Amino acid sequence: FTETGGASALAAFGRTDVVETATAGVQAQAVAADLFGGAGPLLARGLIGYRRAFGDGVPAALLAFRGGTAFRTAGAALARDAALASVGLDWQVAPGALVGLSYDGQLGRRAQDHAVKGSLSYRW
Repeated sequence: FTETGGASALAAFGRTDVVETATAGVQAQAVAADLFGGAGPLLARGLIGYRRAFGDGVPAALLAFRGGTAFRTAGAALARDAALASVGLDWQVAPGALVGLSYDGQLGRRAQDHAVKGSLSYRW
């Protein structure tokens, strides 16, 4: 890409990063019907696993400001080997309405990624 707009316009030189992953693990889910007095079922789910990444381990880009010297930027390193963990709960609070909470984690020697997500969905 090439930006316009004066001396601070940034240009990036073409690059392609390729990452492939292979994952092995176990996932399970269970449903508890009418756990909270007729509101709706509660779905619990979990996953544990192992992920192996192949390819470019550190995303990078070569950039330059207009008229300036090119410089290299690098993103966060991708863990080649990582343990995966995921747990979540979804509760149907009303017909068509679902409330959810989940955690997803990826734990490697050089990099970790953690996410907690809440959701509310309604389908009609």
